[in-house]
Amino acid sequence: MCYRYDGTFEGFLCAVAAHLESGGTEGEFLRPGVEAGAGLFAGDSRDVATERATALRFRVRFVTAVSREAFATLRYAFHSEAAGIERLLLRYVELGLKEGRRVQHMLAKEPVCSVYRLSRRVAHEAHRFTGFVRFREVAWPADGGLAGGDGRDGPAVSLMYARIEPETDILPFIAPYFRERLGDRPWMIHDLRRSALALCYRGSWRLVSGVSLAAQPGYTAGEELCSRLWRSYFQRMAIPERHNPRLQQSLVPLRFRAHLVEFDGVE
Repeated sequence: MCYRYDGTFEGFLCAVAAHLESGGTEGEFLRPGVEAGAGLFAGDSRDVATERATALRFRVRFVTAVSREAFATLRYAFHSEAAGIERLLLRYVELGLKEGRRVQHMLAKEPVCSVYRLSRRVAHEAHRFTGFVRFREVAWPADGGLAGGDGRDGPAVSLMYARIEPETDILPFIAPYFRERLGDRPWMIHDLRRSALALCYRGSWRLVSGVSLAAQPGYTAGEELCSRLWRSYFQRMAIPERHNPRLQQSLVPLRFRAHLVEFDGVE
């Protein structure tokens, strides 16, 4: 059976729950825009609706049978977006429901080893981005400045805006971190690679997919001044005699620098 779901983690849990209820031994999981192959699963297919209650019931079942830590590992690994991640996680779920808490100590056994490795990769990148996200104050257009805006006229809205291009889907993990620290200000983190953003307003946040900029947001005058001061401080605080580009690149890899204001204009 081929299960089509909406590509979210909740949708995947619903698809896994449907597969386990069917009693099948094999299954394929497809996200939107992906077609099934011409092999074993080219026949029957089923569209699985994303229902929060179903996802919560499955979470309770898995946590009770295994542990909260194992469920967190499952969630982080899902957001790695690795090829074939759904089948790998299905094997992990089935093994966990069979072995219970012992699965956490089976790190030398597949699929536990691969799932744990992918989970750590996502967790590590999310942790690094809590220090590499740079918010900048922008005057956001009244229509949102996004493709598909309603074109309303009105005064621009001031908010904090940041752009990132992570290798894995980390928005669900870093958004709560920044809500705790910037919950008194409206902000958004735009994942350019996935055309998605995390939007926080009045202390609550949500994820929005399929987002692209219709126009570049304009920075406020205060932001331009702060950016110049920060770049000047960053360039002047260094000791020329101790300049070490190799060490700097190990601490701040090149892939992070495109959206770090302190590296604007730095070769």
